[in-house]
Amino acid sequence: MRTITVARESDCAADDQCNPLSLELQASDTESIESFVARILARDFLQFGGSQSTTGYASGRPIVKVFPSNKTWFLIAADTPVGTCLRKNRLKFIW
Repeated sequence: MRTITVARESDCAADDQCNPLSLELQASDTESIESFVARILARDFLQFGGSQSTTGYASGRPIVKVFPSNKTWFLIAADTPVGTCLRKNRLKFIW
């Protein structure tokens, strides 16, 4: 198991004061990125103001786009293991 830091940019001026901008989740190297992102979404961590989407980046590479409905669009194979795509143990969502 490894600890993955998930970070996000603030959605609005007060967002960074009311809601956390990072969280840590445990993941095995073999867990799929699809499963890992589903666990992030289940925690209501991502905040959406309006209809914009957010993109998750790992090592500067976009790997997933998430829409306000929590629909996901993977930019890599959804079954890619966390150990392969999150080598630096970090996933950051940017607007």
